Amino acid sequence: MSVTDLKEYKNKQKQPKYTSEPKKGQNMYKKNLVQKIEYFNQSVKPFLNNTYIEHCDFSIEGCAIKFLSKNNKTVFVLILQDFSPDEYDSQYATWEFYIQNIEKDEYLDSRFFSSSNMAMKYFISKIKYLCE
Repeated sequence: MSVTDLKEYKNKQKQPKYTSEPKKGQNMYKKNLVQKIEYFNQSVKPFLNNTYIEHCDFSIEGCAIKFLSKNNKTVFVLILQDFSPDEYDSQYATWEFYIQNIEKDEYLDSRFFSSSNMAMKYFISKIKYLCE
């Protein structure tokens, strides 16, 4: 997962989206990748001013947000796993959230969400609860 900080993430949203041209060494023809990235950006945008989100790392190609706790032992990750605009609902999405203890290499929590708003709120609340 390539990582960018919040400022880079905001700047990348202003850049042109992917083209249909292949990029050497990268498979950019994944299933509806362009639509998935656009949906990820739209879902995250309302939460960009949150103080907890400001400390997160973003992977645009991976459609993921990662937060590392201050003690560098716990990782919080929210990933947009699937986005299918052609399903029965025009906004059909699956988000995966998990918390991992790096030191012990164990998962502390793992959940799936179909609502983007609920997934983001849960992600922020878990960071807030476990890091204070």
